[in-house]
Amino acid sequence: MLRERLISGTLLVVVLVSLMVLDGWLSARPAAGAAYWLTHGAICTLLVTLITLGVVRELLSLAAALGYRPLRFETYVFAASLAVGPWIGFNLERTSTWYGRDESWGMLWLTIALGYCFCAQAVRRGTRGAIVNIAITLLYIFLAGGLAGYMTRLRMEIGGPQGAAILVFSMLVAKLTDIGAYFTGLLAGRHKLVPWLSPKKTWEGLAGGILTAIAGALGFGLLLDQSGLVRFDHLRLSAPLALGLFGLVMALFATAGDLAESLIKRDAEVKDSGDSVPGMGGVLDVADSALLAAPVAWFYWLRVVPL
Repeated sequence: MLRERLISGTLLVVVLVSLMVLDGWLSARPAAGAAYWLTHGAICTLLVTLITLGVVRELLSLAAALGYRPLRFETYVFAASLAVGPWIGFNLERTSTWYGRDESWGMLWLTIALGYCFCAQAVRRGTRGAIVNIAITLLYIFLAGGLAGYMTRLRMEIGGPQGAAILVFSMLVAKLTDIGAYFTGLLAGRHKLVPWLSPKKTWEGLAGGILTAIAGALGFGLLLDQSGLVRFDHLRLSAPLALGLFGLVMALFATAGDLAESLIKRDAEVKDSGDSVPGMGGVLDVADSALLAAPVAWFYWLRVVPL
């Protein structure tokens, strides 16, 4: 199990980081027209969309196991569109003279999703189970696409190679929380954190995850700064303080995302959300902490200590 986890995790990191490096490199090349769209965030958007669709698939399976009937097609379409939306919006803003981007577009799209889901439920299923079906559908749209969309948004709003680097760095810090918690709990875990929700999680593991995230944020962040790829010397806070605080915040929200997924899985009485990643479970098992941490990373780097 541990061997499979290490192999799968290493391969995932290598593939995802390599694709994001290519995405950042392409965005530094001069381009115009359709080529501009393809070289500015297209790879990142495709990756985020595939993750979103994988998460939706597993969430719908969990709902089916509990006897619920959310609107499947609508969940896929609206979740994927929220993941793709920031890429379309930012590239339209940069290549057209008529489009004005602001933060209201995402809320408008969620409103459209709500209205459409009401109509689809009424036409196809009537009133039976309407509240539960629509509520689960909107939850899944927001959980899979709304949160993942902030990965695309972080990449696009910062832009260029720096945007790709910050996205990889931020998601790495979130996953370092999982890694630190797993190995610390394995070696020194004694006191259960929430035994009725996640029996293997311990307070020692939580502490180890937080410390690993902070250390990773400081270490990798300073390396990025020294490389010149991302500059942290103009932030509102000193670079070490900003990076350490970022590691702490990401660790807390990554842990919350992990526990949120555990709550869903316990309700469905399954150990893993799927089996698509050997040794690690499903896509949701891998992405849970990053999903909840993505909006926090965007808010931190664009609003709290803007790059």
